[in-house]
Amino acid sequence: MAEEPDTPLTIALAEYEHLREASRAIDEQTTARFTFFLTVATAATAVSAGMVTTGTPAGAVRPTVLAGLGALVLMLGGAVFARQVELNARGRRYAVAATVLRTYLARRAPDLAPYLMMPTLDDPGPFAPEPFRRHWARDLVGQAGTIGLINSVVVAVAAGAGLAAVAPGWLAVAGAVAALAGSVAAHLVVVRRRVAQSARLVGDVLQRRTTLRPADGTTPHPADDAVHESFARG
Repeated sequence: MAEEPDTPLTIALAEYEHLREASRAIDEQTTARFTFFLTVATAATAVSAGMVTTGTPAGAVRPTVLAGLGALVLMLGGAVFARQVELNARGRRYAVAATVLRTYLARRAPDLAPYLMMPTLDDPGPFAPEPFRRHWARDLVGQAGTIGLINSVVVAVAAGAGLAAVAPGWLAVAGAVAALAGSVAAHLVVVRRRVAQSARLVGDVLQRRTTLRPADGTTPHPADDAVHESFARG
């Protein structure tokens, strides 16, 4: 007599595979956007450097072209930055969903649980990735943070050039440094607020679903070791 199909297991495995494919798609999208932006920014920098060193074109055309290139990089950088932040947030949700499904599989087969290296709600495992709450420097060196740094450099150069035309050199330098610091801080605030929003959302879901609580009765929280962000690009 044929065995009855294990419908819950089949659904769980199908969902896990869907999450894996969705995470891979986000990975490809973020990498493609990041590479495209770096290519455009590098090309604009090379053209600008060539114009400055050679002095061509002469007259008012050169500042206009340089300003146009800077505006292009900044507009593209803002759009790509916003999209990267959103995709990273979506990737974090997928990562937590995969953790929950691993927890279900581990609880179905307790003998298998010690062989799972990736984290579950009951055991963070030996290869637990970055937590939701992390040092600000980690956000700064991620893909979104790197785009924010490039945007900030463009803003600083624009501010310095504008001040240099009407103020002493030292004031232009001070203004550029202040603009750089302010822009970097603003980009970091956006990234960290989005991460905090994701952490609160996941925490609320885990608190409402009592079946997800570990065997000891504690409530898992995304800031704890039980749930980590495996989407480490930032």
